[in-house]
Amino acid sequence: MSAADSTPVWRVVFPSADDAQILPLYIDGDASDAAVEGRRRLRIRPGGSVSLGSYFNAFPASVWRAETNASEVVLRVRAEGRGVIRVVFSDGGARSRQAAAFDVVGEMDAELRVSLTDFTGGGNAWIDLAAAADAPLTLVEAHWELERTLSERAVVVMATFNRPDDCLAQLRALGKDAHVWEVVERVIVVDQGTDRVDARAEFEAIAGLLGDRLRIIRQPNLGGSGGFSRGMLEVLRDAREGFVLLLDDDARTEPETIGRVVRFADAAREPLVVGGGMLHLDDRARLYVQGELWDHHRGWIDLNRPGAYDHDFARVGMRAAAQFHSPQRSDFAGWWMCLIPRALLESVGLAMPLFLKGDDVEFGLRAGRAGVRTVSVPGIALWHMGWGGKSPTRTWEAYFLHRNRVITELLHSPYRRANGLIIQSFLGDLKPLLSANYAAVRLRAQALSDVLAGPESLPEWLSTRAAQVRRLWGGFPEATPVDAPVLVAPARARPKSAPSAFALLLRTVARQFFVRERFSAVPEVHSTAAGLGWWVFADADSAVVDLPDGSGRVIHRRSRASSRTALQRSLRLHARLWWRWPALSRAFRNERATLTSPASWADVFGT
Repeated sequence: MSAADSTPVWRVVFPSADDAQILPLYIDGDASDAAVEGRRRLRIRPGGSVSLGSYFNAFPASVWRAETNASEVVLRVRAEGRGVIRVVFSDGGARSRQAAAFDVVGEMDAELRVSLTDFTGGGNAWIDLAAAADAPLTLVEAHWELERTLSERAVVVMATFNRPDDCLAQLRALGKDAHVWEVVERVIVVDQGTDRVDARAEFEAIAGLLGDRLRIIRQPNLGGSGGFSRGMLEVLRDAREGFVLLLDDDARTEPETIGRVVRFADAAREPLVVGGGMLHLDDRARLYVQGELWDHHRGWIDLNRPGAYDHDFARVGMRAAAQFHSPQRSDFAGWWMCLIPRALLESVGLAMPLFLKGDDVEFGLRAGRAGVRTVSVPGIALWHMGWGGKSPTRTWEAYFLHRNRVITELLHSPYRRANGLIIQSFLGDLKPLLSANYAAVRLRAQALSDVLAGPESLPEWLSTRAAQVRRLWGGFPEATPVDAPVLVAPARARPKSAPSAFALLLRTVARQFFVRERFSAVPEVHSTAAGLGWWVFADADSAVVDLPDGSGRVIHRRSRASSRTALQRSLRLHARLWWRWPALSRAFRNERATLTSPASWADVFGT
């Protein structure tokens, strides 16, 4: 079969030589015997050995077996020097065995046909390299290919808001990698900010890398749902490409994975939404998540799957991590990297007009109801700032998180009344209330009020709600950074024995609602945002809190009047939500097709 009749689907790649921090993603285990000599070239010193059974270089054979029509793949290897290259298969339990070996003497080109039926029960495939005792071994290149032509292409869509440097870095990475353009037809950047991408001095040079494949669209800030939907709409108006690939503007992409995600979706036996994992940008060998599940009982992400979150490949490599050796179910894919078939957009519509937070969840659940599953493939990922650094639950974005989780359940809950969600929502008000975070409780109340108003206002709120919510948030002292003194500990005697959690809770509740405030000139307690729990206020009335992004401090001060007002409001809103749930759910579901239609979004954009 000629090369024109085959398609590389998974290339073995390496980071740049100065990127040692992320080397555990490319080489599993000890990499001291190896020297990276290029994106596809690795040199092993005499007597040394390495394993490429790593996150980015193990071929996820069982996922390909489960989701595509491919019955076999071909491994092609080019090497030089002296040594041996071993082909290794694993099973679903991460147990591995040698499947084949190539002796290398001088220059060598080899191929191996691998039947994917060997991976029905799970497993990956990769190569290990061992140099001779007296000579080096160099891997020149290696890849896995299908002996058929895959030709579908994608449009990359990025929505950006006042992050021109991050966005340009993404564009530069795409423009410099020739393999990207084997699968990408063009790039659409929807710039919704005032600090424009095309106003940067380096824009012209970066745009030159992409040429006429780059299009910049400017529009007011309509959030992620508005920015991504604008790109989706432009694709639907042009019949050329089969996929839309959503990428976050502030992420860093491993360009090889763009080819992988498009080829995988093209080879799939049925249409799929294909997601990419998220690696921490501030801890770059750590994978935050690969694929996520949704818990309809709580109306929130299911966080209880073993090994699903924050896997550190610098500590436990891919070969030993069983969760990466068999297909895992996903309910949705984060829109930091998500490939969507064009035909799916035509059948189920664009994003729900939620501005930000949860539009990706809702779309994934909607696609699933239409029979299109979400698959997230190990080895397809990018780097993104971890949520701990952003801490959206402690900013004005908490409004959108809460409002949109409730809307998502109104649209997709299997229950007549979502009692679990409503209880969780009420308890979720108590936590910040007992921590004297009245701003968060007020935003959550506004979120429920807006949900109770029905679906009709969602499109018009795209351009107005964020500013209104920011103003509401900024009116509270615990949302306003101050130059406050810090006390390491309360200036009062500690009890001889630590009270139980129940006793602490009773004391906190009593202090919140019945004990008179006794403010001192400075806050009584110093805490980080992560460490600020309700128990802090069991013996204190005020605390100075370091913001999670390091931008300053805020002061939380207990107020009996504010606590009582917030509690009464929360009880009233949750009672209304419970009573009106069936009718409200019908209203949102009846409006879903209209709200997500290209015509409705075109009206929003004025195009």
